[in-house]
Amino acid sequence: MQLKFVFLSLLLALLCVAMCTYEFVSMIQAFFKAHPVLLQELIEQSSVLIPISIMKLAIFFAVIAILAAILSNRIAGPLYRFESVCKEVAKGNYKVRVKLRDGDGLRGLEKEFNAMLDSLERKEGECKDEK
Repeated sequence: MQLKFVFLSLLLALLCVAMCTYEFVSMIQAFFKAHPVLLQELIEQSSVLIPISIMKLAIFFAVIAILAAILSNRIAGPLYRFESVCKEVAKGNYKVRVKLRDGDGLRGLEKEFNAMLDSLERKEGECKDEK
């Protein structure tokens, strides 16, 4: 799940870069139609500018990947824990509890979910006592 989140974040960043690039190129084309003399100078300067731009894009994507990994760890990690506890409950184990780390998202849901499990465990105990 975390890899999907990171991949989606990078895909969205790539889409954003593609849209901005399209807009920039369109603007540059219109400018050079109006001022064709400046085109030759831009071509001469591009040998220096292109590698710098590629390096900036690489840094941008690295930062996006790191931020996406951190955010997904705080969201996808808790969701994975909830999923594994749900599987245990489905097997009939009402003693399991969701335990999240400090800083994880979904802390309120953790408390409510564990309270629900406490209630289910009590009701299961009452049913066994009645038999």
